[in-house]
Amino acid sequence: MYGAHAQIAMPDSISSFLSHRPKNDVFIIELNKLAFASLRTSPELGRELAAQSMKFSKEINFNEGYARAVDIMGSSYWFVGDYEEAMKYYQLSAKESIRINDSASVSSVYHNMGEVYKKMGQFDKGIEMLTTSIKWDTKNKHNAISTYNIGEAYLFKNDLEKALEYYNEALKKAIKINDNRTIAYCYEGMGIVKLKNKEYYPALAYFTQSEKLWTSQGEFRSLVANYKDFADVFISLGQFEKAEQYLNKGVSLANKIHAPDLQINNYLKTSEVFAARGDFGRAYEMLGRHNALKDSVYNLKKTENINRMQTLFEAEARDQENRQLKASQALKDSQIKAQQLLIVAISVGLLIAGVLAIILFRQHRRILEVNEMLKSKTVEIQQQKGEIELQSETLKDLNSQLQELNKSLESRIQDRTRQLTMQNEKLAQYAHANAHQLRAPVVSILGLLNLLELVELKSEDRLLITHLQHCGKELDNITRSINRNLEEEEALTK
Repeated sequence: MYGAHAQIAMPDSISSFLSHRPKNDVFIIELNKLAFASLRTSPELGRELAAQSMKFSKEINFNEGYARAVDIMGSSYWFVGDYEEAMKYYQLSAKESIRINDSASVSSVYHNMGEVYKKMGQFDKGIEMLTTSIKWDTKNKHNAISTYNIGEAYLFKNDLEKALEYYNEALKKAIKINDNRTIAYCYEGMGIVKLKNKEYYPALAYFTQSEKLWTSQGEFRSLVANYKDFADVFISLGQFEKAEQYLNKGVSLANKIHAPDLQINNYLKTSEVFAARGDFGRAYEMLGRHNALKDSVYNLKKTENINRMQTLFEAEARDQENRQLKASQALKDSQIKAQQLLIVAISVGLLIAGVLAIILFRQHRRILEVNEMLKSKTVEIQQQKGEIELQSETLKDLNSQLQELNKSLESRIQDRTRQLTMQNEKLAQYAHANAHQLRAPVVSILGLLNLLELVELKSEDRLLITHLQHCGKELDNITRSINRNLEEEEALTK
């Protein structure tokens, strides 16, 4: 990892945030926002938070969060003027962002690298990086500020016409999306162009606009630079007292935000003011402060580099020790894992054997139950067989009796038939005799009654004769009917 840094004491609210929140994607995003916001007031705190974000992002494999944290880490060095260290982190962030195809992050990183190249005096390289940032900025997130920074690169090249062209273009874009930060930069850049063109009062008007915006947004580094611009205008106007007032504001604010790179410029500019006023003693004092601070910043960087190398050495030693411990632990883990697998295999074998024993026991018990059922059924079948045999013998006896009954019944039927036939014949003879023998007297009676009709009789006697004739006719009809029935039966039997 690039750039070691010493841990700093964090506010309780931030420590609580780091300790009690679950380490997920949302936590990393919020932590990065907090780290970036801290850069304006405390670059060291922002750097520490970015380092924490890098660590947690690696642990949960959140690549987007890691790329953003590395970018913020670079900005923490940019804020204190350590551009070489900032560039290392920016390049690392650019590689990671391109690898995961995060166009917004790539655009942001190229924008930051363009700024670093500008600060290092490589203006053409800076313009190239900023132009690349705009190409990657598919969502127009950095378009306005990147356009402004291209204008600033042309300003540093002293191409004022080109610089003003980009400033105006950036201002239109920033107003369209209500980007007050970029608007403030544009006003300040236009003021510097006016200052270089010796249009001092228009320059003051632009600087006043940018001062209001920087103050409202809490952009203290930009506000320090803004105070220096005011001082440059008043120096050009010969108003050294006012220039000194703005420089004093800048010195106080630079101390407050721990920006030694800006303070170096403030001391140098203050020395120029005192020299212009003829106060060479104080000018020499400010120049001494400038040189001392410049040397201390250089020595501080040397100390940081030595500490960084020592930290890297210690980190490598710890990594080596950790690798050995991990290898030893991995061997132990593999042995434990093998033992655990063996125990699991034995346990599974015992479990299977137990299950099989239970299954066999249940099957054996089931077989015994089935055997008992079969024995019971066998006894029942034997009983039923005896009953069937007994019923069979009974049926045989009944069948024999039935056959005997059938034989005797046939004989009885034959005897009875003969008896009935003889009786029928006797009855037929009797009926025939009665029918023929009875009819002769009936006819005679009817004939006598007819003769009596010829004799004169009393009316009472005549009525009696009529009744006798009626009865005789009925008796004649009966005998005639009996004769007919007998004749029909004889015809049917022939």
